[in-house]
Amino acid sequence: MEPPRAGVHVASITPFTEAGAIDAPYLVRLLAHFEAHGAQGVVVAGSTGEGPSLSAPEKAQMYELAVQAKGTLQITAGVLTCSLDEALYLARHAHRAGCDALMLAPPFYYPASPEGVIRFYRTMLDCCQLPVILYNIPQRTRVRITPSLVDALLDYPHLVGVKDSSGSLRSLRQLLRYAPRLRIWVGEEKLLSECLRGGGAGAISGLANVYLPRLVRLYAAFQRGEPCEGLQALIDAAADTLDAFPAPANFKHALTLIGFPHTWVRPPLTDLSEAQRHALTNAWQHIQ
Repeated sequence: MEPPRAGVHVASITPFTEAGAIDAPYLVRLLAHFEAHGAQGVVVAGSTGEGPSLSAPEKAQMYELAVQAKGTLQITAGVLTCSLDEALYLARHAHRAGCDALMLAPPFYYPASPEGVIRFYRTMLDCCQLPVILYNIPQRTRVRITPSLVDALLDYPHLVGVKDSSGSLRSLRQLLRYAPRLRIWVGEEKLLSECLRGGGAGAISGLANVYLPRLVRLYAAFQRGEPCEGLQALIDAAADTLDAFPAPANFKHALTLIGFPHTWVRPPLTDLSEAQRHALTNAWQHIQ
């Protein structure tokens, strides 16, 4: 099975109806948009996709919907749970559905020891057949994907990469230097050029929901050996603008500014207020 390709992958939102159900037609339209604008793939049910707010059957439904509508995109199944049984269930379902890879967050909530986290991951890697990307987002999980943790898992050939959403340049550089066999995607778009200069694979990006063409252009420019500073500055400005508002409600409102209908977030998250929507709409005009 082909591992996730280098380039830009979208950490997709999950569209919801006002009643809170998954909006399947919206997702199909969204994936077609991502494919048309140069994404290599899509991660579903990740952080931007409100994965922790989805039930296990709903995550499985998202995997199936995305695979059915993927076109040329690769589909990576987000697995964000501290339940080992649920993680195994999701991995098996992702494989049956035809997903191309898994993105596995470490177990959270309990303060697990390094040995406990390694055991969790080794159990997952023993039982799943899909290529696996480790998900480093310590600001949410309180667990860091460190070189020593990666070292304990490198004997699994289907461990293919890490998504580093720590926002830490030091963390990114450690991962790039330590495990050259692995593909490293950055989740913090401001570090995309730095990631590529260090030999990284690209981005798995929430911002790409609404700013995909410029991210794809930066990746392509880097591959051609062209200067990327101007494009990176535009991406930085877009990230700053969106980051001033709570995610993923910010991305869902920004999607309306590029022609998509409104879609809701799910509790405990809340949609942007009228004042926030107005402010983001005004700010958006200056980053196009």
